[in-house]
Amino acid sequence: MKHNLCFGWGTLLLLVLLCSCKSEPIETITFITAPTESKSSEPNLHKSSDGNIYLSWIETNSDKSSTLSFSTLSDNNNWSAPKTIANGTDWFVNWADFPSISSFGENSLAVHYLDKSAEDTFAYNVKLTISNDNGNTWETPFIPHTDNTNTEHGFVSKVATNDGNFLAVWLDGRKMAYAEKDSTITKEMTLRSAVIDQKGELLNEYLLDSRVCDCCQTDAAMTNNGPIVLYRNRSEKEIRDIYYIRQIDNKWTEPKPIYNDNWEIAGCPVNGAAISTKDNTVAIAWFTMANNLPKVKVVFSNNNGETFSKPINISDIDPLGRVDIELLEDGSALVSWLDILVDNSTVIQLQKVYQDGTLSEHITVTESSESRSSGFPRMVIKDNMAYLAWTNVEEKNLSIKTAIINTNNLK
Repeated sequence: MKHNLCFGWGTLLLLVLLCSCKSEPIETITFITAPTESKSSEPNLHKSSDGNIYLSWIETNSDKSSTLSFSTLSDNNNWSAPKTIANGTDWFVNWADFPSISSFGENSLAVHYLDKSAEDTFAYNVKLTISNDNGNTWETPFIPHTDNTNTEHGFVSKVATNDGNFLAVWLDGRKMAYAEKDSTITKEMTLRSAVIDQKGELLNEYLLDSRVCDCCQTDAAMTNNGPIVLYRNRSEKEIRDIYYIRQIDNKWTEPKPIYNDNWEIAGCPVNGAAISTKDNTVAIAWFTMANNLPKVKVVFSNNNGETFSKPINISDIDPLGRVDIELLEDGSALVSWLDILVDNSTVIQLQKVYQDGTLSEHITVTESSESRSSGFPRMVIKDNMAYLAWTNVEEKNLSIKTAIINTNNLK
């Protein structure tokens, strides 16, 4: 009897221990408090090669000036106290043409923002500033384009190169000014880039494409063979599909379409593509309304962008685009976009896409707004956890929200 009693208590104790050791279900979406003040917008996220996650954003001050700040994420998923990067009284602050922070070299960061150059609405310069001490101090801002025209310069992408420098890519409107003085020149937006070192010196400048769409975001990433750049092209017949260009052995390839959607549109859709790379794998997401059918599409490459798979259509209702994409450890990709549901609500959607075309169930992160001020949700991945930042619009008040999504729960 005593033995049986002891066996009973031992069994009970074992059951208690097993229950106490059982892990709690990990939530799919966890919202974390952003480190921003009110009237903040234009968020962007960046993950450095050592795993640090940076959030940058713009705050509009009571005197109408602008402050560009950044914060880093701690191991327990709390944002650090904000640090100021730059302040300005005459910046060009725009829902689609937003600043970003990027890491390069050992301890260097590069940040860009936009500064008005003249009274015209779209006369502004790209300003770059560099920190060589992890963001504690920032060097004097400089302009990476050397044309000195009061035209549009923006939609910047930056990516670290293997030699400790970084590549900056931007849309450049200098031909708009040149055409005013020379009738043989057509008013066209161009795609240009420069390699920049830790001192802010331009080592090389490139014209990548002489005629591109006027105001869609660019994106850039590194492959095992070198950088790859995405942008929306503009043909003579106003076909505005997504193109890419690669640098191989220090030479830029000819621009090629990711896919011939043949979207003919007599204006800029303000809807750029997004790219993610890992080793020799490339994943790209973009939005098209060819044939008046809104679609978000994804392609993969396993040879550094030499060739791409057939596009995979994302499971969506009525997408607005504004896409982002990140590769996961298993070779699949996580895609984010804005969608309008059947009840006319606008939401941020996420879905995992496998290279064989298999799609996970899509999840709704949060309600958003189809207004321009809601901007472009941005995303990075660390240890299969997705970190998302977006602009929340509530009665014309803008604020930044952030969340963590456990991609392991997307089946």
